[in-house]
Amino acid sequence: MNIDVIRDFLSFAESLSFTRAAVDRGTTQSNLSKRLRQLELWLESDLIDRRSRPVALTQAGKDFVPVARSILVELSAFRSNHRPWHAADGAITIAMPHSATISVFPSFKHQLAKKALSASFSVRIANHDRVGSMLANSECDLALATSHPKVPQSPEFSALRSIEIAKERLVIVSSAEWDDRKPAPLHVSDRRTYIGQIWQRCRISLPSTVELEHDMAADIRNYCLSGDGRGVVPLSLVEADINSGRLRNVGSGQSLAYTFLLYCAPKASMQAKRIWSSAASIFGTT
Repeated sequence: MNIDVIRDFLSFAESLSFTRAAVDRGTTQSNLSKRLRQLELWLESDLIDRRSRPVALTQAGKDFVPVARSILVELSAFRSNHRPWHAADGAITIAMPHSATISVFPSFKHQLAKKALSASFSVRIANHDRVGSMLANSECDLALATSHPKVPQSPEFSALRSIEIAKERLVIVSSAEWDDRKPAPLHVSDRRTYIGQIWQRCRISLPSTVELEHDMAADIRNYCLSGDGRGVVPLSLVEADINSGRLRNVGSGQSLAYTFLLYCAPKASMQAKRIWSSAASIFGTT
């Protein structure tokens, strides 16, 4: 029995809809129904009452839900305890800027998991130029890099195909109590960083007493949370703060939007190349 059939069942059990479960599992309603029927045949028990309107779980189906969840938890725990954490153990090395670790990389792994593509990653944090150098010299298997039409990428990226896996944008934020009419320090990323260059090329005019540059966008967020001026940061870094009311979005614009691209090193491992090819089928190549 394929373990994905259990994930199919739990998806249906949560939505009680073949249509929604099929979309969530990335398949057709017909295929999903067939796979669930195979599970029922294997268990020798009907889990779904297909005659009721709307469709519902049978008592056996309801009883199987905690069992199915327990199976996935146990398998996940086993995999976590035995997965390779270092390249020497078989993990895929992937280089990226720190900002990509906030939401882009976790979302990328989630998309792979939805397609039943499991992989262990060893993350290397580096700035844009260093990521390009690591990629060209095959010091990593995969790499995530930012891209903006007005900011040139390092030349190492130009010879390689890429996959756009996420969209991002810079936003200007301040603490919830800040008076936006009041001149204040504006905290921005160092102009030597890629997102710092995006700001320098596409800046929005704001009243400010001084523009302060920082190496880490996380530092900018902290200054804004403490009420010490405004800051220019990736939306993914502060989205939860904005939704909770701790920070306010006081400015943005299409010119501050950029993308994250996935690259594969020339001498990447076979496993990394398979992940890259699978990602290309999910997101499409550029």
